[in-house]
Amino acid sequence: MHAMGNVTFLGMKLSDRVEVDVACDAGGSLLDLALEHRIPLPCDCMRGNCGACAVKVAPLRCETSMIRLSDRERYLLLTAGKISKVQYHANSLPDHPPLWRLACEYQVADEKIMVAF
Repeated sequence: MHAMGNVTFLGMKLSDRVEVDVACDAGGSLLDLALEHRIPLPCDCMRGNCGACAVKVAPLRCETSMIRLSDRERYLLLTAGKISKVQYHANSLPDHPPLWRLACEYQVADEKIMVAF
């Protein structure tokens, strides 16, 4: 049996929230998942260079883990004012993931999250 994740999208451009079940071994980014399901997440470059795809990601399960952001994602979120300098300089963020993430960098896993945009 494959582990499943669940992503709930909530946005002003949606008439209602959209829930998507995801096989954790499916791979792919949050942006890939949104495009596959025709969810209008904001994006410009689709490669993590512009920061336009910054979305709020909230876990819906109580789990503790170390959150690691790529250097590129940390830099873009810092310059957009989405994370603090303390979060930027941390190699990992224990138990308190940043609210803002880049949809093109966020790899969907076996988790239950809400994505607001």
